[in-house]
Amino acid sequence: MSSTAGLKPLHLNMINLVMFQGVWWLSILYQNSALWLTVPLLLLHLYLSPNHLQDIRLMLKVASFGFFFDCALMLSGVFQFLPFPIWLLLIWCHFAISLSYSLTFAQKLNWTVNAILGGVFGCMSYLAGARFGAVELPLGLFSSAVILFVAWLVMFPMFVNVSRSNAS
Repeated sequence: MSSTAGLKPLHLNMINLVMFQGVWWLSILYQNSALWLTVPLLLLHLYLSPNHLQDIRLMLKVASFGFFFDCALMLSGVFQFLPFPIWLLLIWCHFAISLSYSLTFAQKLNWTVNAILGGVFGCMSYLAGARFGAVELPLGLFSSAVILFVAWLVMFPMFVNVSRSNAS
């Protein structure tokens, strides 16, 4: 019997939304010191999920791509982190799972709308992280914002498509 026998999809979506926001804030404010909270939250989601394997597959696809992309941005000098941000991988894991829960509405939107949402909110997430001191932007605010906007303009619709195909 599933651990979510009495949990309605709307409740799981709300729990996922709160967890993702909690993980984002904990990670941005406390970085690697927050891992003792963010890892168990990921495990709790997997426990509550009726689709463990589906969630893990999506997480592996999206989080690995996203984290490696962020590493490429680090190596190219767009980002600077001290120490190495393991917490960033946890944000990616929670984001990936959110595509099938609290962000599932995006699966009903067309590519253009998802591109705009991704460009704006993906970029804003990193800029907010910089504002709270979780990341340095050596290229400056404007150049970093343009790079992040363009990257998320493409990546978010791509991630939504991956989450659509993962559900099949």
